[in-house]
Amino acid sequence: MNFEINKFLEKYYKKDEPIILACSTGPDSMFLLYEILKTPYAKNLVACYFNHKLRDEADLEEVFLEELWKKHWFKVEIADAKIKEIRDTFYPSLGLEEVAREKRYAFLNAILNIYNSDKVITWHHLDDKIETFFFNLARWTKLTGLINMTEKSWNILRPLINIEKNDILKYLEENNLEYKLDSTNLDTNITRNKLRHDIIPQFSNINSNYKKNISNLISYLEEIKNHIDLEVIEFLKEQWILIFNSQKYKINTLEINGYFYIEDFNNQTSLLQKEIIRHIFYISNWNSTIWLSEANIAEVIRFINWKNNKTIKEIQKMKLEKNNKIIIF
Repeated sequence: MNFEINKFLEKYYKKDEPIILACSTGPDSMFLLYEILKTPYAKNLVACYFNHKLRDEADLEEVFLEELWKKHWFKVEIADAKIKEIRDTFYPSLGLEEVAREKRYAFLNAILNIYNSDKVITWHHLDDKIETFFFNLARWTKLTGLINMTEKSWNILRPLINIEKNDILKYLEENNLEYKLDSTNLDTNITRNKLRHDIIPQFSNINSNYKKNISNLISYLEEIKNHIDLEVIEFLKEQWILIFNSQKYKINTLEINGYFYIEDFNNQTSLLQKEIIRHIFYISNWNSTIWLSEANIAEVIRFINWKNNKTIKEIQKMKLEKNNKIIIF
């Protein structure tokens, strides 16, 4: 396996900077932990474990991580939350996995603040990248969802993103390195697990090199998205300058993300119109387009072209205000 964690850490971290590692105690995160401990950065390691209180063995995983800490003296941060009770009480319309993810990332963000850091390492590998591609494809998504995982996205670093799961498991077994297994990962009633165990492996019957091919496709889609993003950003930048310099509209620019002329929006191609809306939704919803459907986009375009002025359209956290000839967001 061609993997050099030291070069990765040198690329993203200063000598004494804390290294925040999301740790599940599963094979992927433990592989990363063991590899970091072999580097000069070991003294900077902060392993973070979040117990969702959904599995009995989770408490044992906490103990396992703490025992490992006593041997190697890296920092450990542990938190827990009764996710099912939280979901049932406060978010009954959401799935357990979604609530668990939100609470887990809130914990990690709190750790980043405590250690004055701006990035966290996660254990996602190539198989996760491919699995998420199909998961998002099946439930409809924009390009952002298909690309889903890169080596660095915002404050998340993924050093294993081009490493296959089988290579990780083989290394751990050959070196007799301990890790824990989450029994729920075998439950194929869970959509992701069904993809992982029953559906995606079938591609090997068509082409044994399917993982590399799909990874290359995702990279190609990323190039397309980057090109479109540049056009969207350039359009919105030009609109900001035009409207700001026109002095026709008195707008507190400190309270908004941007604005654009309806006429100029309508002069764009259908694709670019959709991508402008996608971009606005993305920056309004904590860098996510998960809840933006094709019907939502069509609804927004109709709103933009309604004859009524001084109206507002809200979808999730995205808020569009129509002010005569312009849209404010």
